[in-house]
Amino acid sequence: MKYMKKLITLLAVLTLALAMAVPAFAASGTASSTGTITIDNAVTGTTYKAYRIFDLESYDTNKDVYSYKLSSAWSGFPAYSTTIDSNTVSAADFFSVNSAGYIEWKDAKKDAGADFAKLAKAFVDEKNIEWDRTETASSTTVTFTDLTLGYYLVDTSLGSLCSLNTTAPSVTIKEKNSDTTIEKKIVITGTTGDEKVDSNSAGIGDTVNFSITITVKDGAPKNYVLHDKLSGLTFNSNSLEVKVGKTTLTPNTDYTLETNPADGDSFDVNFTNGKLQTNDVVVVTYSATVAADATIAGAGNKNTAKLEYNGKHSTTEETKTYVWKLNVHKYALDSKNKEVALSGAKFVLYRMDGGTKEYAKLTNNKIDGWVTDKGDATTLETDGAGDILIEGLNVGTYYLEETEAPVGYNKLTKPIEVKITATPDATGVSETVEYKNQNDSTYTPATNATVKVLNKAGTQLPSTGGTGTPLFYGSGGGLRAGAAVLLVTKKRMNNK
Repeated sequence: MKYMKKLITLLAVLTLALAMAVPAFAASGTASSTGTITIDNAVTGTTYKAYRIFDLESYDTNKDVYSYKLSSAWSGFPAYSTTIDSNTVSAADFFSVNSAGYIEWKDAKKDAGADFAKLAKAFVDEKNIEWDRTETASSTTVTFTDLTLGYYLVDTSLGSLCSLNTTAPSVTIKEKNSDTTIEKKIVITGTTGDEKVDSNSAGIGDTVNFSITITVKDGAPKNYVLHDKLSGLTFNSNSLEVKVGKTTLTPNTDYTLETNPADGDSFDVNFTNGKLQTNDVVVVTYSATVAADATIAGAGNKNTAKLEYNGKHSTTEETKTYVWKLNVHKYALDSKNKEVALSGAKFVLYRMDGGTKEYAKLTNNKIDGWVTDKGDATTLETDGAGDILIEGLNVGTYYLEETEAPVGYNKLTKPIEVKITATPDATGVSETVEYKNQNDSTYTPATNATVKVLNKAGTQLPSTGGTGTPLFYGSGGGLRAGAAVLLVTKKRMNNK
């Protein structure tokens, strides 16, 4: 029974570690005995399934000899073969069944426990083999008791595999796997490198970069589908890149991309079975453009990602992109120093990109692009309430340049500088708008993101009409009267 000494090599498979407990039982036994499998460091909520591949007829641990026969549920296993990791693998490569029905392990496969476990798990899935026992972890320890002695495959809802035998008759294994994880972040590129954040600010038309990291923690990765749903942003399908480590995966070979699938997602990435392996770190990167229908301020634009794998789902990962607005209110002060709304004031909005002015184009009060030619900019005019609404702005510094003042009022001498910032608070992220007055006073926080712009009336000059005319006429009459008096006086002097 030399071949039976080699079955112990199957005790450690994939990422699970097997630790044999010190026997506290008789050194030999028969099939009438029962055994125990204990799983330490179990993941709470995880279901563990035990499949008995071989029945143990008898054993003697002192002599290290074991006698196995094929379990009845696995009668088709000796002739089974399938493709694993692009290679054809057969049960006959590992063992044979002699004329008396006993298992004979092939010495050449003494160190192929992991491969054998993959083959056994494939057989379970394909043939729908019923498990012998199942337990769900309610703590960090799971125990299968009163097991018929034999050689077992243990499968978990994490996808992890472990082959083991119970001929000690008790065996303890340590779960070193955890749930497959997914993490979604927004990538901000700065001068010192990339920063990954949960939320950001952007304007309509801006590009937002995303990164999704998947850490594979199961022993039989299959049926992996990444679901991603964008709100207020449009997916740029040509930007998608998928990497495992430093290797870039090939679309339509290693995975398929489905845009606007029937499940309501923005896109799904379907990984080809057999491509992902335990402990692979998968990084999916892509970009999206802030759309015209993006939510302005408020709760922001939520973007979610989740992973479907091995019949279960990961937790949902969420990021938010915030888009901001700017209100402009034009007014004057009447004789009683009361504010009076001014309609008809015209502005253009611009920002600085280095030393270049970029002027805003708007459609329905929303940013629709930026141009360098002022003549192509959208002229913004205050309505009857003296207001202008601008939506779709990113955080940053902007300038309101008045191009035409209301009739009778002086045009502003220089642009109004406006600064938009975003500040996290108890409800999420809120907008702060600050601006400078014409006299360059300190930034003043705006209420409801409103910049108040004061226009002053032109100076009223002295008039040449009205009360001035009678005075002029009166003076002229006086001159004529004076001349008449002078003439009469001169005649009298000549007659003397």
